[in-house]
Amino acid sequence: MRVRKKYKYLWAIVVVVAALFLLLLTGRLMLPAPLFNDDYSTVLFDRQNNLLGARVAADGRWRFSESDSIPLKYEKALLCFEDKYFYHHFGFNPLSAFNALIDNVKAGRIVRGGSTITMQVIRMARKGKPRTIKEKLIEVWLATALETRCSKKEILYLYASHAPYGGNVVGLEAASWRYFGRSPFQLTWAEAALLAVLPNAPSLIHPGRHRKALLTKRNRLLTNLLKNRTIDSAAYRLALLEKIPEKPHRLPDKAPHLLEQYRLRHKAFKIHTTIDGYLQSKVNEIASAYYKKYRQNEIYNLAVLVMKPDTKSVVAYVGNVVESGKHGSHNDMIQSPRSTGSILKPLLYAAAIDDGQILINSLIPDIPSYFKNYHPQNFDRVFEGAVPASQALSRSRNVPAIYLLRDYGIGRFMEKMKQMGITTFNRPADYYGLSLILGGGEATLWELTSAYAGMAQTLLHYDDFYGKYTGHEYDKPVILKSRVVRAVEPEKTATLPLYAGAIWETYQALEKVHRPEMEEGWEYFNPSAPIAWKTGTSFGFKDGWAIGSSADYIVGVWVGNADGEGRSGLTGTSYAAPVMFEVFDALQIKNRFQRPEDDLTEIVVCRQSGYRASKNCPEKDTVLSYVAGNRVKACPFHKIIFTDQNEQHRLSTRCSRVHQMKKVSWFVLPPVQEWYFHKTHPSYRMLPPFKQGCSPLDDNNVMAFVYPLSGTKVFVPRGADGQQEAVVFQVSHQNPNITLYWHLDRQYIGSTQRIHKLAFIPKPGRHLLTVVDENGISKKVVFEVMDGDR
Repeated sequence: MRVRKKYKYLWAIVVVVAALFLLLLTGRLMLPAPLFNDDYSTVLFDRQNNLLGARVAADGRWRFSESDSIPLKYEKALLCFEDKYFYHHFGFNPLSAFNALIDNVKAGRIVRGGSTITMQVIRMARKGKPRTIKEKLIEVWLATALETRCSKKEILYLYASHAPYGGNVVGLEAASWRYFGRSPFQLTWAEAALLAVLPNAPSLIHPGRHRKALLTKRNRLLTNLLKNRTIDSAAYRLALLEKIPEKPHRLPDKAPHLLEQYRLRHKAFKIHTTIDGYLQSKVNEIASAYYKKYRQNEIYNLAVLVMKPDTKSVVAYVGNVVESGKHGSHNDMIQSPRSTGSILKPLLYAAAIDDGQILINSLIPDIPSYFKNYHPQNFDRVFEGAVPASQALSRSRNVPAIYLLRDYGIGRFMEKMKQMGITTFNRPADYYGLSLILGGGEATLWELTSAYAGMAQTLLHYDDFYGKYTGHEYDKPVILKSRVVRAVEPEKTATLPLYAGAIWETYQALEKVHRPEMEEGWEYFNPSAPIAWKTGTSFGFKDGWAIGSSADYIVGVWVGNADGEGRSGLTGTSYAAPVMFEVFDALQIKNRFQRPEDDLTEIVVCRQSGYRASKNCPEKDTVLSYVAGNRVKACPFHKIIFTDQNEQHRLSTRCSRVHQMKKVSWFVLPPVQEWYFHKTHPSYRMLPPFKQGCSPLDDNNVMAFVYPLSGTKVFVPRGADGQQEAVVFQVSHQNPNITLYWHLDRQYIGSTQRIHKLAFIPKPGRHLLTVVDENGISKKVVFEVMDGDR
């Protein structure tokens, strides 16, 4: 009988345990995963976890996504106020429930709930269920189930993330920023206590009402914290002196365009970025100051991007200046493709050096040119005949860049830019043509600054890793803090679009920039370390660019109007460069790029042409240049000629004996280059004329057409009265004193001396223009005159 009774008790225990297990299992199954399915605010943090900005959730509430930690002060205050036995119960505290029942009976109304923190989490998750005995029992059941699914810390995090804090503020983190303007981990004891009591009666935070009641509740909690020795008497007295907030703080909005990017993507609710909060504020101030200045000229938009080249991390992102909300200020101009102007030139020059096409001081043509009816001009409308590559780059000469691109290859250069991360040139090379290098295509400030940062990182890695590269130098910029990776020394050298030596030489040219006198301002900038910088201006003065590179920072600036309206005088140097200079001044750069010694070699060059010295070059220099410079062609301009003893006339075997001739190495530019070069270089020695009776043995380079070139389509202009005006045709000749005779379609039309320009009105159709000098040397060109009436 006793054994049967014993088994009966055991079965009863088993049944009860099984029932409880099934109850808990059912409760766990009833709990949704995740427990909360709320809308969250999009929140942007800087690299030090300070708030950059936030956007309200879709339901109109300030609710930051769930946290994975809470500050100790808040936890101590919360447990003291809400649930002293939180770490000792299983979701339901019978003693607290019994005490609450007694207090409510004595008061004759509900004055105390008796709910644990776990039960409150369940109530918040179930959204507005009535406070009845039935619902309370369901909360107990589900709270117990939740305790089996989540750790105590996880339950605390859920409570802190979803507790109501008055108005449309939900969660500890949102409340901390809204009421105190700082992170929860920076709260004082008084502030932590206030936020611990507030969810119990969130309406008390209303400005101007219930202030005394809220203060009393906070101070009572502080007293309890003192009694249980959580805080000492000094902290207690200081906490009592603190006032409660009058009204919610306006959340910062330091990077609105970046924040909007992530809000639209819906990929993350909390974005921890690489932005430097202090620097972001400083750059915002600089951009705002220049906006107020530039708007007087009806220029309303500007953008600034700052990167660290060692990691390619973004430290400042000003997509536009949002002042009035007008003039397209909400457009993110960092991500907007715009005409590049001249900002691509350093990439082309570096590519040409890297490929062994030129040395840094090789002469490049700077002459009037016509390429399938494309007639490029320099900014100052002046041609210099030939310009050293370094000067052509630093002075941003347009025509030399056109010739360099023609020789390098448009498609090849586009592929190089793609390897550097510039993806906006997605049409065939013929679509862009040679104008690509002068703004014939569009790029974003984001990708351009990244490409320049890649060049800078290449130099830094060469120095850090003893001549090796990681292969990631031209990866996309990093703006998420979690993706910042410090490069480690690679096992072997990677393949890159540009190497350190070519970049170093390009930077040397960019550190010595010169600009026309009408573009002032840059000369007042005196950085502590040199900056390699370049500007760009698009056609029609619609876009002004400036990008500067240092070993510490890369700064990219765009200025213009979002709607594409051009403004007179809007150039990169006049408008974008001053912004860039001031940003650099705020950055306080200190480090310099180190010269990549092993990527450079000594090369003997011609002093006059800048090419590798040929055997005919009389004056030579030994320079340190990128190793690919050994592949650059030898000087093509020094030629051996024969003159009389005074070098006044050229001779040939047709008119003189060999012993009467003097062998001379003469620097001879092609005729058109020579014509313009001589004007700006008075020391240039023109070829001496042939002595009377001597005729040249080789006349190929004596004379050349400046305009028109072969195949040119000529449009006859009309004046204000509608009448056709003469077209000016031009030829250059090495002998400035010679007479030229002009023939159109074999009909004589005139002669010229010294200045070989002839103006006339040709009829529509194809024509043959022939020019003959007095020695019988001739040049011919076929061109077509278009009918302007069609």
